[in-house]
Amino acid sequence: MNKFNNFKFPPNLAKIYDEKLANQLGNTQGAIGNLNQLSRLLPNANLLMRPILSKEAESSSQLEGTQASIEDAYKIDVVEQTPIRRSHAQEIVNYERAMLAGLEILSKTDFNLLMIREVHKKLMAGSVRGEGKHPGEFRKKSVWIGVPGTDKGKAKYVPPDFTQIPMLMENLERYSKLNSKKTNALIACALLHHRFEAIHPFEDGNGRTGRLLISLYLIHRGLLSLPILYPSGFFEKNRDEYTNALSLVDEKNEWYIWILYFLKGLQKQAEISLKIGLQIDSLYKESKQIIEKTEKARSLTLLRVLEHLFVKPFVTAPILARDLDIPSRSCKRYLLTLSNHKIIANRGLFKYKGKNQRVYSNDKLIKILRAI
Repeated sequence: MNKFNNFKFPPNLAKIYDEKLANQLGNTQGAIGNLNQLSRLLPNANLLMRPILSKEAESSSQLEGTQASIEDAYKIDVVEQTPIRRSHAQEIVNYERAMLAGLEILSKTDFNLLMIREVHKKLMAGSVRGEGKHPGEFRKKSVWIGVPGTDKGKAKYVPPDFTQIPMLMENLERYSKLNSKKTNALIACALLHHRFEAIHPFEDGNGRTGRLLISLYLIHRGLLSLPILYPSGFFEKNRDEYTNALSLVDEKNEWYIWILYFLKGLQKQAEISLKIGLQIDSLYKESKQIIEKTEKARSLTLLRVLEHLFVKPFVTAPILARDLDIPSRSCKRYLLTLSNHKIIANRGLFKYKGKNQRVYSNDKLIKILRAI
């Protein structure tokens, strides 16, 4: 059993820097810089942000056992789903909403405990696992981590007692505001992520909240302008390495292995995110060109519809009418037009709340996200 060790935080990292770590740091900074540059060059970066954010939400949720895909999340409120499927899909949707809420708070204030608690509140809202475990509130009970049903004595990890959480989280906030500015942003992010996971401040949802904070912190420090990094993909594919590297800090105060692993992961995912971003941009431009060439008279409105299908890849005419404030009859024509040009797919009739509605989907975008 591994218990929380309140080693000095932040740690003294002066002795861990070597050529390998310095090279990795440079590579990671370069990869994230290239990704951020892409978001600045695109005329509508939201078309890049939302699909990548959805993919990040899927991977982070699946790391915690969510049995739903990105397509399940896109289908919420579009087609009927079983209560269990909808609950799992809602976790992915909540992750996106939590990120957007964090961005809104960051635009007005600092990286602080208020933001962390609000992000967690959004993450755990509605009919999802952990909804009854006090969303947005630090835990007031002891918890431990292990296979469900494991008693405390056989737990894989035991976080600090709940009475210590306010003090530990205040120290974390103080570091994010003051001390971390003296440290490279990527190194500081690695320290913050581990420390948050070690404290385990909430009854549930700590893993997802901690991964959300990676992008939010990098935005706070100016390395990213939008949450277009997809870090959870690396952690999901290398789950054992992720947990082992975190555990080495808990057990031996071994920061070198964790920081090196974290930097490698962010570099890899920045490169993947850049590739996805270029593919999404190319798809949008290709579709835009078809619309402008064949539908000149209606091109502006059709482009609004197209852009919406990059944010919500599954839609019906009533949903589109509500979201874009366009008459439903017109939306039916626009969706049919895009379908006829093979820009989107006509999925046929599906029942939702007792009514049959024709569903359309941006299958080409979904194919890009599936291939990751």
